[in-house]
Amino acid sequence: MMRFPALPRLLFLVTLLLAGSASTAHAQPQAQGSPIRTLLENGAGRLLWIYDGIRHVELPLADGKAVIGLSCERQTWTLFRIERDGREIYNFGNDPNWGYLPAGPIAASTLCTAPVRVAE
Repeated sequence: MMRFPALPRLLFLVTLLLAGSASTAHAQPQAQGSPIRTLLENGAGRLLWIYDGIRHVELPLADGKAVIGLSCERQTWTLFRIERDGREIYNFGNDPNWGYLPAGPIAASTLCTAPVRVAE
C-alpha cells in the first residue's frame, strides 16, 4: 500500500470504509457534528469490547468489515483494521503514521453510551 501522511492516509482509508458500507447505511442528511458520528449511528456498528478506555467497534462492509477505535472521553477515533474478502488489507500495527483524529461530538452517541464488555 502507498505511504501517505497520517491525516490524508486515514481519510483515504475511511473513504474505502465508507464506499463499502454505503449499502448498509441509509442515506440521510449529515447530522450537525462529525461524519464519523453519522457513520457510527447509521452504519450498523457493533461494540466488540473496551480496552484501556477505547471502545472497539466493528463496522460491516459489503465484502468485509472494519474495526475502529473510539475514545468517547477524548472524542477521537482511529482505524484499527480493514478486512475484505477474508483478507486483512489494513492493520494499524503496520502503519507508521497511525494515530487518532477528532471525532466531533460522539460522547452522546449510542456506541459511547451502550454497555460494553471489558477486554482483559
